[in-house]
Amino acid sequence: MGRNRKSPASIIGVGAKQFSLTKLDVAEAHIKTAVRLFFDDGHPVSIYTLANAAREIVAVIAEKKGVKTVVDEIAAKRGSTSKETIAEGVRIANWLKHADRDPTGKLEFKETDVDAMLQLACHDFGRIAGGMPIEAQIYEVWVACLAFSKISETSLSVKPLLRKALKYFPGLRSASRADQKRIGKEVLQDCLRDPSLETK
Repeated sequence: MGRNRKSPASIIGVGAKQFSLTKLDVAEAHIKTAVRLFFDDGHPVSIYTLANAAREIVAVIAEKKGVKTVVDEIAAKRGSTSKETIAEGVRIANWLKHADRDPTGKLEFKETDVDAMLQLACHDFGRIAGGMPIEAQIYEVWVACLAFSKISETSLSVKPLLRKALKYFPGLRSASRADQKRIGKEVLQDCLRDPSLETK
């Protein structure tokens, strides 16, 4: 190698960032990336894997802090355990990231499986962190707008909030899934230009 030529390692390392991360920082990074991928119509496998990783981190922190997660609340209503309630989601996540069992098997996986897992991650992050990145806020509102087929079916306290939320997503409920994501992406991009919306 010539005297003036740099090694590949030194070239690659120029300007590389170094991070000092908490577990919540990691969960937040997963959520932000997952939401952006979601609205970009990225592959659901990657989105699901990131969302579940964030959910798992937040669930452990919640348990140690004595904070109830959404899964805990659902389990209590069903009279089951949190582990039983999230078992199917964990099974899917483990299948997606491990090949030690049934390496030639197939998974029946619906794109919409991502929606609930990402919502759990976003909502519980907010409970633990006391705020949410903009990506999580937008995703939560987007999901809420689509959660009910009719506004009249919601409770009195939810109706005004839902009507207000829908003003930010014009045409969302009647759009195709692809267009629903496009609308979500447009709202997210607009909101990212306003850092004052960050609540974390």
